[in-house]
Amino acid sequence: MRTSEDNLIALIRDSGFEVDTVQGNEPAPSVDTAWRAMAGFGVEAAASFPLKGDLEGVHRLWLQHARQTEVIGEDGAFLLTAVVTGASEVGWVRVRLTDAADVSRLVDDQGRIEFIARSQSGHHICGITAEEYEYWLVSLDL
Repeated sequence: MRTSEDNLIALIRDSGFEVDTVQGNEPAPSVDTAWRAMAGFGVEAAASFPLKGDLEGVHRLWLQHARQTEVIGEDGAFLLTAVVTGASEVGWVRVRLTDAADVSRLVDDQGRIEFIARSQSGHHICGITAEEYEYWLVSLDL
C-alpha cells in the first residue's frame, strides 16, 4: 500500500523534479505554517491567471518569482510540498530543478495546481494556490 510520502514523491517526480531527500518539518517553518501564511488575511497575489486557461507560461512565471525571492538556491535546490493527503505530516521534500521540471503538473486530486516552494533557510516561500476563479502566485518572506 502506498503511503502519503510515496504519493507526494511520485507527484514531485512526475512533475520533472529530482528528489533529493524528505526533510520533514524541521527546521521550521513547517508545511502547515507555510500554508497558513499563503492563506493569510491580506495576502495578495504577485501574479494571477485563470483557473481554466492556458497554463503554458505558469512554470516560467513561477521560476522567475522563485529566483527573485531567493527560494531556489544557486545549485537549483529548494524545499517543496504539494497538496496530497498526508503531505503536512510528511513535511518538506528537498528537490532540484531539472530541464523537465514543470510546476503546472503539481496538481491535486481536483486537477488544480497547489504547491509551496521554500528556501532552504526557511525565510522565503513562493507557491501557487487555487482561489475561487483564478490561480494566485504568492511570494512571502517568513
